[in-house]
Amino acid sequence: MTLSLKDRALLVKPFYQNSVCAAIALKKFWTLKGLRSGSGPITAFSLKKIIDKFEESGSFEVKCSRGRKAIASTSVDDVTTAMQEASSSALGTCSAREISRTLDMPANMVRKILRNILQCYPFKITHVQELVAADLPKREAFALQFLVRMEVDNA
Repeated sequence: MTLSLKDRALLVKPFYQNSVCAAIALKKFWTLKGLRSGSGPITAFSLKKIIDKFEESGSFEVKCSRGRKAIASTSVDDVTTAMQEASSSALGTCSAREISRTLDMPANMVRKILRNILQCYPFKITHVQELVAADLPKREAFALQFLVRMEVDNA
């Protein structure tokens, strides 16, 4: 359970009034809030941590955590151009590892940019035989045989 700013102030005030004793400050807080002793949302150790943070910063506000670093738009642009250059090469393939090596960027970040921002997902491209005009009669014969088999199976 998190404490509001008002509750934090109610905890710190008796701490300084009662000769800097966390246990007494907690008991006063419990009586002010009408809680049973020992059943409050905070312990003496966590009260001491709140007071240490208050003495450091001078405010009761909770510091925001470091969180995740945002991906810079320049790195997104770099990955986009590298992906286009790699896919326009002779093989026409592009890999996240290859892009990370060329840009000197972590492969994990390149994968996140490709998946989450550019909506590019990995898949495997297979080579298909080229359709040649000389094969047209064979393809037509196969298609007609297949249609005849479907009609026989349906009858």
